[in-house]
Amino acid sequence: MPTPTNAPTTTTGGPERQDPELFAQLTERQAMPQTSVAIKGLAKTQRLILEKVGVVARIRLLITVKFKPKEEEKAGVNPGWPWSLIREIALQANGVTGIIDCAGPVLEMRRRRIYRNPVSAIFKSPVIGAKLKKEVITTKFVVEIPIAHDMLSLIGSLLAQNEETGLSLQITWASEEEVIGGAGGIEGFEGEVEWASTVFSIGSTVIGKQEVTVLPDLSAFHGIVQTETPLTGTGNRKAELIRTAGHLLCYTATILNKAGAARVDLSPEEWTTFKLEYGGNKDPLVWTPAAELLAENADDYDGPLKVQGMNFLAIDNERDNAMRDMIIPQSLTELRSVIGVPAGFVPENAQILTTQETLYPAV
Repeated sequence: MPTPTNAPTTTTGGPERQDPELFAQLTERQAMPQTSVAIKGLAKTQRLILEKVGVVARIRLLITVKFKPKEEEKAGVNPGWPWSLIREIALQANGVTGIIDCAGPVLEMRRRRIYRNPVSAIFKSPVIGAKLKKEVITTKFVVEIPIAHDMLSLIGSLLAQNEETGLSLQITWASEEEVIGGAGGIEGFEGEVEWASTVFSIGSTVIGKQEVTVLPDLSAFHGIVQTETPLTGTGNRKAELIRTAGHLLCYTATILNKAGAARVDLSPEEWTTFKLEYGGNKDPLVWTPAAELLAENADDYDGPLKVQGMNFLAIDNERDNAMRDMIIPQSLTELRSVIGVPAGFVPENAQILTTQETLYPAV
């Protein structure tokens, strides 16, 4: 997995020290608005470039889009809207990706997991499944990119004030067919991305007679990576995990199907099983039926992880005791998840969408 340079040797040219406790005393938290951009259009790709300032811990995008259906009550938005408008968002460092690389609904699912299904104060969107009137439709939503794992320890944050590393977000917008179902289509699509970053200033102190630059712990990256596995039948279906170094924080899965004119998913309530296996015959985590884990997820997050009709099932290794429940994918051979797909399910262009959230060494 390609990764950027996160070494602190080029920030000031002088001696530098990673000391989280001292950094917390010396730093200043800064909310930094970035330059707003117009969305280039559906199925287009564009980049947002981060300023080379401080230590960046989080990015938030406020996205507003408008469009008009071509016909009265013929078209509707597909499950995952409006976050599915982002087919892929990738955090790039020096032109390579690999730290955060996933679709919009995955980031919203992660936000709902961490903040226990919060209510949005600005969310505005058509209802999934409803046919749209022939009028201008406005949608507004937020996407959070959690560069740091958490805002207390700042583990996973990136050193932006580094001449060797250029940070940016590459966004690939979905096509009309991916986000709009039904007949007629849409016209007049336009949108804007207003965005901001949460940055911490780099501290400085004198130790002995020497001025020293103080930084947080930069020893790990916080990764969120999505994988899609074609689903061509029923029964126990397997999805391979990426064998990355580091600690698997959370693994999630959902099944998406395309039936007729609108995309639908197979609720985890209907899965006959959900488990992790490795080494060919070892099953450390098994839920049969998968509804058992769905009930646990609801206990943990004040409700199941639903993103506008997409249902995610989560194996959350940090919900109780992250050190005790640690899984290191790189040390396990033939590591995969297994989902029991009921016999009555008819896959049509179906896929298993899985995500891995990991803390792994910065190299």
